[in-house]
Amino acid sequence: MRALLSLLFVLFVVALPAQADTLLQAYHWQEEGTDRRLLLTPDGTFQLDYGPDAAKARYLMGRYRTDSTGRALTLSVDYFLGKSRLHPRYRDGQDFHLVYDIIKVTEHRLVLLDVATDDLQAFLASPLLKEDDPARRRVPKPQIKDWELPEGWGG
Repeated sequence: MRALLSLLFVLFVVALPAQADTLLQAYHWQEEGTDRRLLLTPDGTFQLDYGPDAAKARYLMGRYRTDSTGRALTLSVDYFLGKSRLHPRYRDGQDFHLVYDIIKVTEHRLVLLDVATDDLQAFLASPLLKEDDPARRRVPKPQIKDWELPEGWGG
């Protein structure tokens, strides 16, 4: 009986946060009512895409972590990346830390509570495409047609 209780405790402590992390990383999260999309990658980085019409920088990037219970999500952003996008209330020392309580996470919906402002943010899941990976995103190369090397350059 004691062994069964120990096993259940270990499963509860280890498996539930792992399930939440897996769900967080499996989808691209589209914030309801906005163009913002949140992407959490398995390597602990995140990307918040403000959309192509963003007045400031389009992408906010940094690192994220969940607490041991899987109930809190912290987004950490370098000062120089976040100073034009984030409110000073999130500044902690030289960096910015956005702390959220995870209210609900399923394969369809993610609801976060901003600890600093008590605002709820709801996200809907959309399929994760390989083009969404920040490491694969590249600026398109210019297409030059009929380009010739100047004389003496091997052309």
